Amino acid sequence: MFWTPNEGLLVRAWYPASTQRAQPRNKRVIAQNQPLFMASPNPKNDESPALKDTKRKRLVVVGGGIGGLSSAYDANHLLRGEVDIVVVSERESFQFTPSNPWIATHQRKPQDISLSLTKILPRHNIEFINSAVTQLNPKRQQLALSNGDKMEYDFLIIATGPRLAFEEIPGTGPGKYTASVCTTPHACEAAEAVDSLTKAPGPVVIGAVQGASCFGPAYEFALLLHHELGKRGGAKLQEQCPIQFVTSEPYVGHLGLKGAGESQKILENIFIKKGIEWFTNCKVDKVTKESVSIEYLEDVGDGKHSKHSKTIKSKFNMLIPAFRGMEIWKSVPGLTDAEGMIQVNDYQQSVKYPNIFAVGIAAHMDSIEATPVPTGVPKTGYMIESMGTATVKNIQAIIKHQQKHGAEDQYPELHTKALLNGVCITDFGNEGAIFLTLPQLPPRRTDITIDGKVATLAKIAFEKYFLHKIESGDTDPYYEKYMLHLIGVDRTQNI
Repeated sequence: MFWTPNEGLLVRAWYPASTQRAQPRNKRVIAQNQPLFMASPNPKNDESPALKDTKRKRLVVVGGGIGGLSSAYDANHLLRGEVDIVVVSERESFQFTPSNPWIATHQRKPQDISLSLTKILPRHNIEFINSAVTQLNPKRQQLALSNGDKMEYDFLIIATGPRLAFEEIPGTGPGKYTASVCTTPHACEAAEAVDSLTKAPGPVVIGAVQGASCFGPAYEFALLLHHELGKRGGAKLQEQCPIQFVTSEPYVGHLGLKGAGESQKILENIFIKKGIEWFTNCKVDKVTKESVSIEYLEDVGDGKHSKHSKTIKSKFNMLIPAFRGMEIWKSVPGLTDAEGMIQVNDYQQSVKYPNIFAVGIAAHMDSIEATPVPTGVPKTGYMIESMGTATVKNIQAIIKHQQKHGAEDQYPELHTKALLNGVCITDFGNEGAIFLTLPQLPPRRTDITIDGKVATLAKIAFEKYFLHKIESGDTDPYYEKYMLHLIGVDRTQNI
């Protein structure tokens, strides 16, 4: 399952020559009186805006992950000649988040799943600024950055992902008593904790807490860890490190989606086969060095539940936290909901500020159903890419409308929606599962879970393919679009 040089060569041979990177256009440089951003001569006076190009709009994308880069690349193809594109991210590298469970079990190294944005984005005529955003002023259409600079925008796409709300449950989070696979640095720390566990075995608790919306990595890591323990110490080490799975889902395999085909049956059977005990409808109260305290509801029929409390002894824990919005956005009046997620309409457009859009986890999305213990709805990679494509097409419609009517303050009715098809590929070591929900929000035309070795192979191939897309500057190549369309999977629709 390692990405070997030979495997990399084989994968590259799959891609047609026509997908190679095009020669760059003339790059807009700061020295030509058209700066992409400039420092305010007086930091206390945000009335000093950056110089603006009166012919081309400036599109600023905040976030260097899947949502931010797919949006920037779509804009580079669909809005060529219309906008200058700037990506702002406090991280210098793109990291393929779905591979973090592999990092945590030593099946990948960080450099295997990371790409330098400083090197890649300028090759595609996209300006990259490695800095965090410290303030947003929608009235002036201006961002303040942690490096002291200020930047104006005509359109803003927010794709910053989540704030990991470890503080909501005492004892959770890296540096305390739970590991994490939510970021690549967290996964590296988890890998060290796994090494310690194999040297001093003990009970394990893995799962997703109340309010969590990303359940796939919890299942994946639990089963990858079980497989890794078997590789290192056989059945004896697995017996010394019994795994208990705790989740806010109403049943195993719910996934925040009301399930995907036979996901409940498949995952329960795998857990039984591996000897993993589980607790559903579970709320984590606190975590200490030696235990995890939970409350859970047991179904007693007729829609009623009995409440129980339990303290689980543990030596190693990994709990997916609830995802919240970034505080920087929450401070802007009318931009977010109470949890800091950007409030958007069906077109990814802010309900308050029409030139601001949000993509991915940063965008608010209602849960599919109310569950006894709160759960959120997951946002998988293809769904996030679809949001980015819809956003760029809607910005394109706005630009055309404003050019036609000569009024920059006019915003037309939008028509492009993301279809939100859900695809989640997981590896469990010697088997895996692919969860397909097309679309993710019911009613669905396809609702299936595919399990077996094919899922492991699919994830290996997908990892390589996605990294290739990021490096090549095209996250929606024609052959992917065509092949998926043949099976009825599209990113967007016009309504």
